[in-house]
Amino acid sequence: MDIHFQNPSGEGWRADCALVFVFEKERPASFAPLLWELCPWLESSPALRDFTGRKDDLTLVYGLPELPISRVILVGLGKKDAFSLSVFRIAVAKAVHYCRGRGFATLGLPVEALDALLLNRGILIREAVVASKLCLYRCDTYRSAKDENETPPDPRWLGLLFAEEHIPEESQQAARQGEAEAAGVALARELSNGPANHITPAVLAEEAQRLGKAHGFACTVLSGEEIRRLGMGALWAVARGARQEPRFIVLEHCPKGREKENPLVLAGKGVTFDTGGISLKPAAKMHEMKGDMGGAAAVLGLFAAIGAMPKADALPRIVGLVAAAENMPGSDASRPGDVVATLSGKTVEILNTDAEGRLILCDALTYAQQHWSPVALIDVATLTGACVVALGDHGSGLFTQDKGLRSAFMDAAALTGDLLWPMPLWDEYDANLKSDIADVANIGAREGGAINAALFLRRFVEKGVRWVHLDIAGPGYVVKASPLHPVPGGTGAGVRLLCRFLENPAAFADEQQEGIC
Repeated sequence: MDIHFQNPSGEGWRADCALVFVFEKERPASFAPLLWELCPWLESSPALRDFTGRKDDLTLVYGLPELPISRVILVGLGKKDAFSLSVFRIAVAKAVHYCRGRGFATLGLPVEALDALLLNRGILIREAVVASKLCLYRCDTYRSAKDENETPPDPRWLGLLFAEEHIPEESQQAARQGEAEAAGVALARELSNGPANHITPAVLAEEAQRLGKAHGFACTVLSGEEIRRLGMGALWAVARGARQEPRFIVLEHCPKGREKENPLVLAGKGVTFDTGGISLKPAAKMHEMKGDMGGAAAVLGLFAAIGAMPKADALPRIVGLVAAAENMPGSDASRPGDVVATLSGKTVEILNTDAEGRLILCDALTYAQQHWSPVALIDVATLTGACVVALGDHGSGLFTQDKGLRSAFMDAAALTGDLLWPMPLWDEYDANLKSDIADVANIGAREGGAINAALFLRRFVEKGVRWVHLDIAGPGYVVKASPLHPVPGGTGAGVRLLCRFLENPAAFADEQQEGIC
């Protein structure tokens, strides 16, 4: 679905259906006075009597079919004092999804109705565009035929209807930013939902190369033997049991003139299928482990978004790392009790081969610090079931000792609707990772498992490096559909959070450490 811009000059506003968002117990005409002026039939419609403005209230109002705007959907937002961006996103998603079901080909959104919602216009436009696109997501790549009755066509376009004669540049930029973020999320969803026989480490590398070619990113891909020779023993230990060779992917966005700047470095876990290795997972729901590369999908999705952003050159230098592998129980697979040397030189005793994500990430973190002096180092991973136990299916764990980074991520989450919660990095738990024969064990006690995993990664971050670990195991892959995630499976979690984080100058302030976490 494309995004168009319209104003009253020329032919005026045109759409099969206009969407107006209204608070409970308020008069719809006060939210869109110009629409009511251009569509005088609205005031006399009996359907207005049915509209309450409560959340989930959708009332379709009909005019004559030959009119430029022949239908209006009134969308309830509920009580004004309970309004939030999350309420708005869900309302937009439900309304646009309803329009697709009714076969409406063109939609209009009067911006004056957004102005009545008392939040920043640019933010609302951006969120409306994102929600309207994400709610239409389908995963039908692998179907041999498409049932048109089951999957009606998407609306061709959503028109943003402006009352101003000249459409403000900042509003256009907000819409294009929303399109870019939605495109990044869609790519991440496609990668996470792709079956493991289609989405392999090699395919992730090909996708990174495609992004590099399309948007001018530098892209380097290390193959299996190169990874082994480089000394990434932890990544190799995860991949060695699989027929599919691992890949280590480096993408770089470097605007002109920023070549000498220290970059922000992002590392994503890319386990394209996780059987657990020799420590085999139960058969039930193992098919969902195709989504264990949600962190890698988030990094690639972020770069897809950056490539489409209207002001990407204003962003800092950004490096994305993807450590991609399959974790399989082959004849050459790592065994519980094996000791491997990591890229850092530290040795790890592998007590459980199903704790593989931290192994591939520790080599990625070391690689980042060996090649750059990161202004900040962020890893994203569907890392632990323990984080799901702690925070549920929708919450991500935020691990950092840096107050500035913690604040920047929490501010970003407030805008994107991500449920993000600061988690501790207690030194007292570090003893859980003691090994009798190596520098560190790859698992600790079952209790506090998400913290133990984060503490393992912290051992590979040099003192003074600003570091964040995002455990997105809960929201990265969902089993129930929702308005913004209409297809169960990969959600693209992390893409929008990282996009918003990049816009926050506080993310790149001086290091701020505190000892309580």
